[in-house]
Amino acid sequence: MRLLKNIAKRTLPPILVDAGKWVRDKTCRSRLSLSEPEWEYIPEGWERQRVDPHIKGWNVARVLEACKAKWPAFVKALEGNGPLGVSHEATTISTDNYSFHNTIMCYAYVLTLTARSKERVSILDWGGGIGHYYLISKAVLPGVEILYHCKDLPVLCAHGRKLFPEARFYEDESFLEQSYDLVLASASLHYSEKWSHRFRQLASVTKSQMYVTRLPVVFHSPSFVVLQRAYNFGYDTEYLGWFLNRDEFLQCASDAGMRLMREFLIDERPSFVYGAPELGEYRGFLFQPFRRGESRNG
Repeated sequence: MRLLKNIAKRTLPPILVDAGKWVRDKTCRSRLSLSEPEWEYIPEGWERQRVDPHIKGWNVARVLEACKAKWPAFVKALEGNGPLGVSHEATTISTDNYSFHNTIMCYAYVLTLTARSKERVSILDWGGGIGHYYLISKAVLPGVEILYHCKDLPVLCAHGRKLFPEARFYEDESFLEQSYDLVLASASLHYSEKWSHRFRQLASVTKSQMYVTRLPVVFHSPSFVVLQRAYNFGYDTEYLGWFLNRDEFLQCASDAGMRLMREFLIDERPSFVYGAPELGEYRGFLFQPFRRGESRNG
C-alpha cells in the first residue's frame, strides 16, 4: 500500500492526489460516498442543474472562504525569484510542482507575446475569481503595467475589489463595452452552458490575443456534460461543466474569427469520470483575430 501511495505521488499532479483523499477524510467529503464519485457523466446535460438542488455552482460563500484561507500562502509563493510551480486550487500551496509550473510558464509565454513593445497591457480575466492571475501577471512580467479587468460572480468580485481597488471587477456584462490586449479564460469557459456564445463574446473584445486554457477536451466523442462534486476542495458545492470535443471547439473559434496560433499541453485531468464516454484531458489554446482579407483555411 505504501509503495502504491508513493507511486501515485510521483506520477499524479497534486490536485489529483489530493482528490483521492475524500475516501479517507470524512470531514472533506460531505455528500461524497462510494455511490457518488467526484466526477460523473451527466447524459441529460444542463437540465440536471434545473432539478438538482445540490448543484449550486460557484457563487457560494464556501468557495470564497477556501480562496481566502490560502491567499497569504499564494501571495508569498509568488514573491522572490523561485520557481512558480504554484496553484491556488491545490490543497497545500507550494512552489515546486512541475505541472503547475508548466501551466504558469505557458501563460507567461502568452503574456510576454502580448506585451511586445508595450509599456502597459490590458487583460480581461474571464472567470478570474478574486484576481489570482493579476498577481501571476505581475510576477512573470515585471516592469510592464498591468491593467487588470476580471469578470466573475458577485461573491468573488466583492472580495476582489477589496484586494485590488485599482483593478476592475465586473458582475454584469459591462465588460463587453471595451476591448483588451489579452483575453484570458483559464478553467472557466467550460462552465458556461452556452459556451460557444460566450466564446464569440470574448472573441469580439480581443484586440491582440485570446488564451483559453485548462480546458477539458475529448478527441473522439461529441461534447458532453460532467458533474464535479467539489467537496474535497472545501467548496461545499457541485457544478456542471463541458468536456468539449476539440474539433468542435476549434471550429467554433474559426467561425468566431479567431486563428489558432499555438496549442499547449496542460498536465491536468480527472483520474476517473463515472460513466463518461471518453476521459478528457486539459489543453490550452492561443488565438489571434483573423486579419482582414486573411484566409481562414490557410
